[in-house]
Amino acid sequence: MTDPGFGGLPRPQVTLDAARELAARLFGVTGEATELGSQQDRNVLLDGPRGRFLLKIGNPAFLPEETAAQNAAMRAVAAHGIACPTPVPTLDGREQAEVELDGRRHIVRLLSFVEGAPLIDRPYLADAVRAELGAVAGRVSEALAPLAGAGFERRLQWDLRHAEDVVAELRDFVPAERRTLIDAATAAAGAALAPLRELLPLQVVHGDLTDDNVVTEPGPDGRPRITGVIDFGDVAVGWRVAELAVSCSAVFHHRPGSPLAVLPLIAAFDERVPLTDDEIAAIWPLLVLRGATLVVSGEQQVVIDPENDYADSAREREWRMFAVPAAFDTRVATAAIRRRLGRPVESEPVPAGRPLLPAVPAVVDLGWSSRALRDGDWLAEPRGTEVRVLAAAAARAGAAATRYGEARLTRSHAPSATAPHDVALGIELRVASPQALTAPFPGRITPVEGGLRLVGERLELRIDGVDGSAEREVAAGDALGTVDGTAWLQLVAREGLVADPPRYVPADEAAAWTIRCPDPSTLLGITAAPQEETRASVLRRREGSYSTLQSHYYADPPRIERGWREFLIDTDGRHLVDMVNNVTALGHGHPRIAAAAADQWSMLNTNSRFSYGAVGDLSERLLATVPAPFDTVLLVNSGSEAVDLALRLARAFTGRPDVLCVQESYHGWTVASDAVSTALSDNPLAGETRPEWVHVVDAPNAYRGRHRGEDAGARYAADAVMEIDRLAAAGTPLGAFIAEPRNGNAGAIEVPPGYLAAVSAAVRRHGGVWIDDEVQVGYGRQGDVFWGYQQHEGVLPDVITVAKAMGNGHPLGAVITRREIADALAAQGSFFSSAGGSTLSARIGVEVLAVLHDEGLQEHAQRIGARLRERLERMQARHPMIGALHGRGLYQGVELVRDRETLEPATAEAGLICDRMLELGVVVQPTGDRQNVLKVKPPLCIGEASADRFVDALDAVLRDGW
Repeated sequence: MTDPGFGGLPRPQVTLDAARELAARLFGVTGEATELGSQQDRNVLLDGPRGRFLLKIGNPAFLPEETAAQNAAMRAVAAHGIACPTPVPTLDGREQAEVELDGRRHIVRLLSFVEGAPLIDRPYLADAVRAELGAVAGRVSEALAPLAGAGFERRLQWDLRHAEDVVAELRDFVPAERRTLIDAATAAAGAALAPLRELLPLQVVHGDLTDDNVVTEPGPDGRPRITGVIDFGDVAVGWRVAELAVSCSAVFHHRPGSPLAVLPLIAAFDERVPLTDDEIAAIWPLLVLRGATLVVSGEQQVVIDPENDYADSAREREWRMFAVPAAFDTRVATAAIRRRLGRPVESEPVPAGRPLLPAVPAVVDLGWSSRALRDGDWLAEPRGTEVRVLAAAAARAGAAATRYGEARLTRSHAPSATAPHDVALGIELRVASPQALTAPFPGRITPVEGGLRLVGERLELRIDGVDGSAEREVAAGDALGTVDGTAWLQLVAREGLVADPPRYVPADEAAAWTIRCPDPSTLLGITAAPQEETRASVLRRREGSYSTLQSHYYADPPRIERGWREFLIDTDGRHLVDMVNNVTALGHGHPRIAAAAADQWSMLNTNSRFSYGAVGDLSERLLATVPAPFDTVLLVNSGSEAVDLALRLARAFTGRPDVLCVQESYHGWTVASDAVSTALSDNPLAGETRPEWVHVVDAPNAYRGRHRGEDAGARYAADAVMEIDRLAAAGTPLGAFIAEPRNGNAGAIEVPPGYLAAVSAAVRRHGGVWIDDEVQVGYGRQGDVFWGYQQHEGVLPDVITVAKAMGNGHPLGAVITRREIADALAAQGSFFSSAGGSTLSARIGVEVLAVLHDEGLQEHAQRIGARLRERLERMQARHPMIGALHGRGLYQGVELVRDRETLEPATAEAGLICDRMLELGVVVQPTGDRQNVLKVKPPLCIGEASADRFVDALDAVLRDGW
């Protein structure tokens, strides 16, 4: 580059007609011309008979040997197996041509065109995609390492060795309100980098390996796969680690709220190109300098080339690429990087000195395990709850303290798309009466408003909420001041400190922040909070002792230890909107259910062969929900047991073993209930293991089944009736027909009108009974009806099975039928379920029905369900992947397809979408044989904000990617 400074380089003034003429004259290539974005060159895409090519008219500041070096770099990267542009020779066999434009020499090249969409077009980058970018950067670094030559020795404004000079020269182009931050951040980054400059390895680097310069194609799961690298205009000798820093900087505008989102990228690069300790220490300062360089250069470029829409549109994005790393503590970031790479991290030792207080305070738990936090008070009145719990503990012990490093529920928030800043980097101290504090180590006291700072050799103790101090030197044990009420204590390591550290941080940053804010627990004489068992460790123990046959959601599941209403709460304090727990119909942690269970346990828990009132209470309440001739209830432990018992009753009553069921249905895991379960997602061998007494007809699915449209119910019914008549004629008339009034496991699929009436009538005509499986869809979940069968005109089952919601998570189920059917089993002996009708189970069952009524949860399900459906319908119009919406009330399904015509299921996409939804604070899972229907069956108490959070999260994922 001929310019010794870092002045801007406006693009060559070349029209598209002139570009076409150059391509035809020099390279013999013709075609339609389209300009592509560039900061300093003129890039033109040519699409013609010979294919697609990139005509690159170089800035006159670039020398022939420099563009020749770029050509060599492209060949080296291509030889390394990475798709990239390569030079196309001129008509006379040269890799580049020199032409005169406006009296100046320009280098003109024709490059092969690498197809694909730039990664920058993808708003969301998953961990796997960021890791792939890091791996590609590492491979490019490997490919370029052997190169050398004069053409690579260039003085570029993008060479991060010159970043401070570039910023100093171009800072005046930045608006004044942003210039101060640029100056301060650049100075701090430069100071951190100064001792490392001569220790960082040099080599040829691409220099601009960003999301704008890698191209992708969609993978089979819809997630982008990096397929090539483009734009070698900044190839030059530079710091090797700068290649990584440039790639990392691109992440920040995709994830501005997550500074450490670069960690997967860094780890992947390190696997290919192991980083030295000096390079690791340089990464964050280089990220700040890269961002600052982008900002000042972009502002200058717009001034000198006002028609450059590419540069103009990038300005806000480039500001985020600077502002995110600039606002994050460099020492903390470096510690996080070292931890991710498995390198040791040395925390600042806390000096063993004199205690702050004469007596050790009681330790208060405000995390997930706290029993002092009850009934959601941490959400309703967060600060008031903290004060109440601390004050109560202090009143008992004289003083009380919170735990350092604890994810406080009181600092959580719900519902939210982002993780809460809830992990404490300090301790809150509460005293019942004024107490004097003494210096734990020697230092200088500096008073501040509302508190003081005790500045030691390497550590600073910050105490807010203490008075009576003047600036002075103190020895360990000297008086500091007096605390009356509440004080905040925080230790801060002073080395490299630029800004005040936060009091609370997200859980994924907490471990790294210990390098800046060590644990002050020993200063109070209290034991540090025990290390939380990691989610990975919990999963390893589970899989080591608990059968993997009992599977779990998610490949990397959060550790869930608490719940409240519609929220599942992980040990990081994150409140996740629970969209799958139809079992916990009333919501998690319901105080009335907890109180009823505790009260009954304290009184009696025994089986139903003893006589007590709760069994009668529950049975009467259940019968009150159904019409005559239902008059008998049997209580069991689960839905599987209920179905199993119902099948046995039907066989005893009719004397016939044969049962008819529908495809894609699930009824349980016992031998009998599994036999009539046809869902391949639950039992892939269902078709092979089905006993001969089970007969299957098509699922009446009017969306993707054999019969579709308004008369689908009649046509499916005709097929089923034909099979029923055939079986009777063959001498094997049915004893029972079992079906859900809505196919829950398939994704809340509607059973079309007329189907159940016609099929149940045919079954009864031949002496059989209809078992209505309401385990999933009943108990008010559908909103406008209490039982699912009630949505179908003119039908009444012979047997109803129910469970799940009956106990709000406690194992409880029931079979509701006519006495004549129940009595048919008497010849085979009496029926008994140890826990099904126990005093505890029956008492809980009664309370669940009472709460359903008292809190109007069925009506609430109808209202919130309608809100969900209306919003999902609007969203369906924007997102072709939503093929159909099923269900009603709070039992719905969102069916995802790749094509609305072929109905190809979006199975792989559905799984990744659920993973992304978890990041956004929503627990949702796919269901159905194709695993492409998102099941929407939250606790019936779900609030509008949480329902909206689900829809907003799904909208964002379908818009921005997964």
